[in-house]
Amino acid sequence: MTEVNRMTKGFSILMIAAMAVCMSAGSVPAAPGPVVVDRVVAVVNDEVITMSDLQRESLKRPAGTDQRLTLEEMIDRKLQMVAAKRNGMEVTDRELTDAIADIMKRNNMDNKQFEEALAREGLTLEQYRSEFREQMTMSRLFNKFIRTGLSVDEKEIREHYDKNLGQFTLPEEIRVRLLVVTVSDKASSDQITEARDKAAALMARIGKGEDFIRLIRENSGSPTAAQDGDLGFMQRDHAIPEIEDAAKDLKPGQYAGPVKAADGFYIIRVEDIRTPVKPFEKVKDDIQKMLYEQKMENTYRAFLQSLRSEAHIENKL
Repeated sequence: MTEVNRMTKGFSILMIAAMAVCMSAGSVPAAPGPVVVDRVVAVVNDEVITMSDLQRESLKRPAGTDQRLTLEEMIDRKLQMVAAKRNGMEVTDRELTDAIADIMKRNNMDNKQFEEALAREGLTLEQYRSEFREQMTMSRLFNKFIRTGLSVDEKEIREHYDKNLGQFTLPEEIRVRLLVVTVSDKASSDQITEARDKAAALMARIGKGEDFIRLIRENSGSPTAAQDGDLGFMQRDHAIPEIEDAAKDLKPGQYAGPVKAADGFYIIRVEDIRTPVKPFEKVKDDIQKMLYEQKMENTYRAFLQSLRSEAHIENKL
């Protein structure tokens, strides 16, 4: 499938390319809406937003989006464009042309192919230039007044980690020690009974206080006997079903058995239970990103509020 063909599905690659340059999302096709008598729905300083403006913008949003929310965002955008103009951040015609030329180059398009792709999205070149200029301008404004000087230091990251350890916990783990009285897969019923009786006798000796590790060394047929039956820490659901089921209600130091398993009869002791926490270094970058985005959102909201406080706004919707 060519790049041009892909443009016909959802957001065009042109819009995606635009988003790589700007903060705002790309445009979507403008579809014909119902014919209404136009009226002013908002006044922002000396500019107006009409119902037809609002309807065109609403067509870019997911179905069911509240028009009042869309209108408030349009007001915010007008305020930001005024602020950008006031601060000399407007995008020149040459800068806009160069940016569009770069998009065409990266997508191997000439002027005709580019305009054809826009037409499939319901856009003229002039409409696209207007929307792209706005996106580029607002990106400049955002970078200067929101991103500049915004940072998260390691102290903030560490404080968040220490105060929110519950967010970084891993599934509970158990450490089990295992004694196995083995049974061959070809064992007769008598041999199986003999193994069960042996495991039961060992369990009784444990109950009388005999040393479990010594009994493992003398009787266990498991390869883990070389480690005194220590299986190490494991998540409960990573243990074989027989061990997981037998250990589910045990506390450290408690035993279960004999437990029938595929290779024989088990006696298990839960050595320890823990709820591990992801190490700080493993989550440090994620925390930093999250805190940075929070700061950026808060700074942006404060910036918009300051613009609104200085402006004359009438919402007539």
